[in-house]
Amino acid sequence: MPKTNSTNKAVSSYRLSLEGIRQLKTLATTMGRSESDILEVALDRMYREEVRFNRMVREGSQEKDQYKVDLENEENNERNRSFD
Repeated sequence: MPKTNSTNKAVSSYRLSLEGIRQLKTLATTMGRSESDILEVALDRMYREEVRFNRMVREGSQEKDQYKVDLENEENNERNRSFD
C-alpha cells in the first residue's frame, strides 16, 4: 500500500489494549509510517488472508461459509468448521 497523507480518509476511533498501542507505536516508528498507515496495512493483510483461505463471507456466499468462533471451545474453532 502506498504512503499517503490524504485528508479524504474518514476519521474513526478505536479502543486498543496497552499492548496493542505499544505494538502500534513500535511498528510505526520502525517502519517510518503513521499509526494510521500501520493499521491500514495490518487490516489489508488480514482481509487478504481471510479471503485467500475462504474464512470470511465473500459477496454472494452462503451462510455456511461464514467464519464462526465458538468462545466456549476456542482452541478447536478451525478444527470444527464444517465444509458441507
